[in-house]
Amino acid sequence: MTTATITGNERLRGAMTAANVTIEALAGHLGIDPKSVERWLSTGRTPHARHAHAAARRLDADAYHLWPVMGERRRSVVAPQAEVVASYATRSMVPMDLWRQVLDSATATLDLAVANLAFVAHVVGDLPALLADKAACGVRVRVVIPETLTGRALQIADALLALADHPGIQIATHAGLVADVLRADDDLLVSTPVDGMIPSLAPVLHLRRLGPAPLTGGYLASLDHLVMSAEPCTPAPVVPLRAVTA
Repeated sequence: MTTATITGNERLRGAMTAANVTIEALAGHLGIDPKSVERWLSTGRTPHARHAHAAARRLDADAYHLWPVMGERRRSVVAPQAEVVASYATRSMVPMDLWRQVLDSATATLDLAVANLAFVAHVVGDLPALLADKAACGVRVRVVIPETLTGRALQIADALLALADHPGIQIATHAGLVADVLRADDDLLVSTPVDGMIPSLAPVLHLRRLGPAPLTGGYLASLDHLVMSAEPCTPAPVVPLRAVTA
């Protein structure tokens, strides 16, 4: 008898408790029988990959943390090259609509660590509105932008900072940003700066997390590090006007 049979899946149980999601609610979200979720909890059974990933997104968790055996199943076959959906020699070679398509696809997590804020806002369109809409749909949104900005980028940053009081949105600044990393669930668009080369000439990778993610895992860890080490932003307090008496 295994430990999983005795104790069940405590990681899954904890994630459901933290997200305030019941067995019935998770089963309904996945379109499966609640008894299947009960078996995941009580016996440690690992679900099909599509159900595992969908459940993890609903719980704002990582499927490979909730069910470690999934990583063991694929560890021998997933190579870093398999995670590369496409590679582009320069930023200008990336299809213009791809930036927006990737962010539009987010259903659980949307992370942006953006050094070239004006460019990203240009190719995405109305970036503040997109982030607000995603947060309103329950997507966790985290944005890290440079501490020092000028011109158009400064105007965009002001619009983003106005979102700091929206539920589900974190806005922060960081002095050490050099690349652009856009993450929507398991898809990433990553610029890879090269010393002595202007940002527009830097290569761009379109990555998709697979299995234990030997390649994208580094970028995901970097995003978490940037968010934790950045300076959180809060909207400026509104000072009420007082009537001036003679």
